[in-house]
Amino acid sequence: MPGDSTSEPAAVRSQRLDLVLSMRTATPADSAVVHALYEHNPQYFDIISIPLPTTDEVATELAAAARDERRVIELVCAPELTGVELDPRLRDRDGPGWVVGYLDYKLDYPEVGDATVNLLLIHRAARERGVGRNVVQQLEERLSGRVNRLLASIYGRNLAARRFWEGLGYRYAIDARPVVEWYGKTLL
Repeated sequence: MPGDSTSEPAAVRSQRLDLVLSMRTATPADSAVVHALYEHNPQYFDIISIPLPTTDEVATELAAAARDERRVIELVCAPELTGVELDPRLRDRDGPGWVVGYLDYKLDYPEVGDATVNLLLIHRAARERGVGRNVVQQLEERLSGRVNRLLASIYGRNLAARRFWEGLGYRYAIDARPVVEWYGKTLL
């Protein structure tokens, strides 16, 4: 997930400023839309060296998350994106917009007082519009005062993710290489 670019066309930059995002809890009923989002971001699964999950596997994962009181999976929803035609399967069933991202985090992990982002996946057509940055800022605001530190786990050799998190002020925190690196930020 690359960071913000200063060489974007003016239309994209202006849309970034006007984009209003909402997040809602993902349920097993959302497995098809999450699977469609995964299909539009196959590079993530290449980086972590696993095959794209099936819709049934996604439903199983969403159901498991719903049973874990510390784990939260949210869909990132946005209105129409100027100049972008999205897959109709990404239409949000609960609103007028589109599902453009997926946020999976866990509270009190790895330690009490921490929260860890396991996955922030933004549809490639919505990147470079500030969507990822907006999602993280909203999450930081929601968790401020509830957790001491927000961590981001980066799987594989994902240089774009590393640049993204560093650009938001996160610093290398925990080494679990070669599989994962953790970047962290203290919240007030």
